This record gives sequence, C-alpha cells and structure tokens, in this order.
Amino acid sequence: MASRNADLLVSLMLSTVTREQHIERSKECALALLGVGRIREAVASMMMDMRKHPDCGVPHAIHAFGISAAAAGDAALARVYIEGFN
Repeated sequence: MASRNADLLVSLMLSTVTREQHIERSKECALALLGVGRIREAVASMMMDMRKHPDCGVPHAIHAFGISAAAAGDAALARVYIEGFN
C-alpha cells in the first residue's frame, strides 16, 4: 500500500513538470555523474529518468547506444547519448 501511494505521488509530481524540464534535470544529473567518472551510473540514471515521465518514451535502440557506451567505458559516447535527448 505504501509503495502504491509513493508511486502515485511520483506520478503526480512528474505531471506538473514539463517534458523539457524533466529532460534538462535528468541530463544535469547524468552529466554530473559522468563528470566524476561514473559512466555506467550516468547512463543508467538517464535511462531510468526517461522512463519516469509519461512523455519521454525512448526507443530501445537509443538506450542500446547508451548501454554500449557504458559497457565500453567510453565517456565521450556516453556524453553523446546523454546530451542527445531533447
């Protein structure tokens, strides 16, 4: 029951944030992680955040790009993945 209430609260909070605001905040967080060398966490953060907002559906192929960058430890490609959202 508590989990369901928490999910509802998150849903309500996200509905008041525009798609653009959500993406910008997500990018800032992911880039901060990337800036301290946490490539996998940066990509994972962006992926999870894109799933949270109802207007931020992303094709699996785009996430595959980010996953590949993280698996290779390629910070430059991870940055391209993160900054590519608009």
